[in-house]
Amino acid sequence: MKLKSLFLALCSAALLTACDKSNDTPTPTPPASADFDGLLFATSVTNPEGASGSCYLQAVPNLNTATYDNSNAIPTGFGTPIIVNGKNVYVLPDYMGQNKAVLTRYKVNKDRKFIPQGELTLPGGAGACNVVQVSNTKAYVAFQNLGKVMVFNPTTMTKTGEIDLNNLAHPDTRVAPATMLERDGLLYVGLSQFDAQWMPNHKMAELALIDTKTDKFVKHIKDEKHELSFATRPIDPYSMFMDEAGDIYVNCIGSFGLKPGFKGGILRIRKGQTDFDPDYVIDLSATTVEGLPTGADFLSAVYYGGNGKLYAYVNSYKLDPAGTSNPYGAKSSAPAIIDLKARTIRRIMDLPISNPHAVAVYAYKGKVIFGSANEKASGFYVYDPATGKSAGPVITVKGNPYAIVKY
Repeated sequence: MKLKSLFLALCSAALLTACDKSNDTPTPTPPASADFDGLLFATSVTNPEGASGSCYLQAVPNLNTATYDNSNAIPTGFGTPIIVNGKNVYVLPDYMGQNKAVLTRYKVNKDRKFIPQGELTLPGGAGACNVVQVSNTKAYVAFQNLGKVMVFNPTTMTKTGEIDLNNLAHPDTRVAPATMLERDGLLYVGLSQFDAQWMPNHKMAELALIDTKTDKFVKHIKDEKHELSFATRPIDPYSMFMDEAGDIYVNCIGSFGLKPGFKGGILRIRKGQTDFDPDYVIDLSATTVEGLPTGADFLSAVYYGGNGKLYAYVNSYKLDPAGTSNPYGAKSSAPAIIDLKARTIRRIMDLPISNPHAVAVYAYKGKVIFGSANEKASGFYVYDPATGKSAGPVITVKGNPYAIVKY
């Protein structure tokens, strides 16, 4: 398998075939309500080769036990995240450029229908991967394939500027803006650095910092001490996050476990600082995962649940005999809890092993939701941190459950 195709597949959080279509359980009709709060979830159905397909987004009122097909869903870009800011729902085009190059903003009405609020035309094949809204009149969208970040007005959905980061590329790689986060008037932009095989060549994690008032480049920060690579996973909007103290944590995905010596793990930028903390790292190559003797290659997806606890899917190709030879179908991702203070990782034993791209993770009303496509079911499971118990799937879906978020 060509590394470019494999990288695109791993960046696309949507790489499982659909569930058995013989399930004839009727799809529940969500009730109309004056309370618009609920959950959005996305599923995907892949084409036979596994690197392309269709994605669907729908709104549901709660986590009550139910089975949903995709008949009440809207199409979304294959392999892209769902970004929610308040009541604004942003839907990106296909990560690999297979559909119309527009960013669409929706709102969800009382009948849980998606009402378009505007479209922003994007460059074709830009590899749009992340959106951060900082005010009613300013937001940013990162372009993996162009080395740029577009500035736009989310109310009018019009372009207002552009930030070119291509001068941050190394001589032997190209720079690719990834997940972004705003803190204290600065936009922190994760940077991938790809060689011709879409792999890292340098054992360092890198970010660009942008002033959100002026949209001017401020600085380029690097962590070379800990030798991690690829700061943030482009299609995981939670792969850079803040804790209660205002510290930023960065999930570095290394080489997706495919290039020896290029490690994944977690770095930190302390509150009040704009450089990586030289004394903090969770190096997956040197960290034992309790309950997972095969160890961890990288973190497929993460979500910060508060109190120093990070919920994640830990990928270990050694869990499946196919491993890297069949990344589309390998059961190699295990739900886990990461203690950011103690720097420990523990597998959640009563949740099933999933395909590495059916890896939705989200904290909701005191519980943690894990999307999983496993040997028995495809759907969303619930873990209760208070009791340590899991249940599910509480919601069963058609296809690969790759994202879920409150709106």
